[in-house]
Amino acid sequence: MEVTVTSTVQPSTTAPSSSTTSSADPSPSQESAAAPASAACGAVGYTAAPGHERPHCLGKQIASCGTANHQTGTTFFTDGTSGWTQTCQDQMQAAYVPPAPDPIPTFDQDAYNEQFAEEYWRTHPKPTFDPDSADGYGPDQELPPACLRLEGVDC
Repeated sequence: MEVTVTSTVQPSTTAPSSSTTSSADPSPSQESAAAPASAACGAVGYTAAPGHERPHCLGKQIASCGTANHQTGTTFFTDGTSGWTQTCQDQMQAAYVPPAPDPIPTFDQDAYNEQFAEEYWRTHPKPTFDPDSADGYGPDQELPPACLRLEGVDC
């Protein structure tokens, strides 16, 4: 990003008119001298750690901008150094594609119910049916969880 600052000086009321003409209107030689200075500036940014210097004319040419693995604005210069420039900041932000969100894991209740039943029956004896008992199970038997005794109840 190249920045050119132009300022206009208002003529003074106490100065002679000949001196205000030369200071208010830049001569062609002054304009041509300013053009090579801005072209020689190269990239505008900084090479120190963020927060330690303000963006300024670096006098360097940009070789390339960083990739998605780099911090936004990372710039590689033709002299082998690196830093930050607004030019690369803008390019990297324009090219950024946010990652797709992780899929929301789904819970398979039926698979869990089957797994629970297998584990339960592997570690507990099968109860015997007793038609004379109120709960249908014989005396001194542990009742299985409701999800194993009743239909439509999830574990």
